[in-house]
Amino acid sequence: MMDAWKSQDERPLYGVNGDLLRLVLRHEQADIRRALRWDQWTTYVVGTVMAAVAIASLWAFLHLRGMSVPAVAAMSAALGAAMLWIGALWLSRRRQSVREREFGSTLQEEVRRNLSLIDYRLSQVGRWSNLLLWSAPIVASASLIVWLIMEINGIEDLWLTAGTAAFLIVSIAATTYESSRTARQELLPRRQRLAELLEMLNSP
Repeated sequence: MMDAWKSQDERPLYGVNGDLLRLVLRHEQADIRRALRWDQWTTYVVGTVMAAVAIASLWAFLHLRGMSVPAVAAMSAALGAAMLWIGALWLSRRRQSVREREFGSTLQEEVRRNLSLIDYRLSQVGRWSNLLLWSAPIVASASLIVWLIMEINGIEDLWLTAGTAAFLIVSIAATTYESSRTARQELLPRRQRLAELLEMLNSP
């Protein structure tokens, strides 16, 4: 009798509302997926535009200045960097989709699915260095295109070329740092709460 009474005292006053919790979890999943879709389509659009600009710049250079091996090599590298940027994100999203299909439909699995999404998001933007690495191909592509456009216009000012490239790199680095800081502030507390919830659900 005393053991039964003690077990009642140790039981939580309120149980877990599984339906409401599942609804909240799916709402949070939708928020993260929306951000991922935005990043994905932004990458596709910007990468395609950069590739088109690289091809148009190369055509203009060849039309106005004639055949040039350095120009062809530079634009090939710019085009390859843009395609690498798109391809890397597509492959990463495909792997994450396969990973998510491994989770079941229980409440614990829903929490694990959310944790997997947050971990994936943090792997992209959680660290400034990771986000900068993701942005590196498009920075290289844009720098090469700027160089070729200056060559097309006959601008041979080394300081102007270096200054333009430096401005491009610094501005992208500052933007990625701020994006990474904002993502950490939003996602890390959410990840901590989900980990605590999963521990509570798994406890006897």
